[in-house]
Amino acid sequence: MKQPFIKLNEDFDFTRLRNDVITVYNNIKRDASENKYVDLVTRNISLTTREPNSDDWTDGVAGKTFINQSHSDNSISLNTQLQVNDNEMLKETEYVHPINQVKGTYIEEIINKFDFVCRWRISILPPRTTLSIHVDGSPLMNTLAGGGKVMDWRLHFPIQTNNRCFLVNWPSNFGTPKDTGEEVTTNMANFKSGNAYLLNTSMMHCATNYSERERIHLIASCDTSAIKNFVVVDDVDVVVDGGWRCCCC
Repeated sequence: MKQPFIKLNEDFDFTRLRNDVITVYNNIKRDASENKYVDLVTRNISLTTREPNSDDWTDGVAGKTFINQSHSDNSISLNTQLQVNDNEMLKETEYVHPINQVKGTYIEEIINKFDFVCRWRISILPPRTTLSIHVDGSPLMNTLAGGGKVMDWRLHFPIQTNNRCFLVNWPSNFGTPKDTGEEVTTNMANFKSGNAYLLNTSMMHCATNYSERERIHLIASCDTSAIKNFVVVDDVDVVVDGGWRCCCC
């Protein structure tokens, strides 16, 4: 599957999910402030951990190194998400145990329903922010990650978003943009609240929030073989197919 975006037709209660995600986010944000974490450390909250009965919402997002990424030329690239802890070589497939903060919530029901995906987290994209362009997943990671799985897809539940938030995709043969001022073709999709989507992270991509409000998504990781377990609607309509100017600003 080479399409960058897939819309799903999964049955879930969006209102319950939104309310529980926002509640957990606010509770952990308060905990982060009390423990002097800056901006939730990595703007992510891990909802599943490697060990059962854990309260550690930073396990899997704060200062960890995941062996799930590579450059397009198959050379290893480590996903170093703010080095606040010792480097660890971790497997995403180990993150399957819901943290205590989501026990008994609808979030836990969703995690149990989609038990063929892993490493659930709340992802916060602040206002007027764009993530760096990157690629996740590579056949090279099969050996490193173990089990023959490359987590090159992301399951997205948009919780709080608007029509100025986009997932951006570049052609698969396009390398990391240089500061050359060249214009390249991009595909941009707006993931809407109340729906579920898959994002192909083995292709060049990034996320952007042009609005004045936080974008909040519930995200999990999966490999290509897991797609057969979803109810797929179709490819997502590309809302923009135009030029992205590579420059410093």
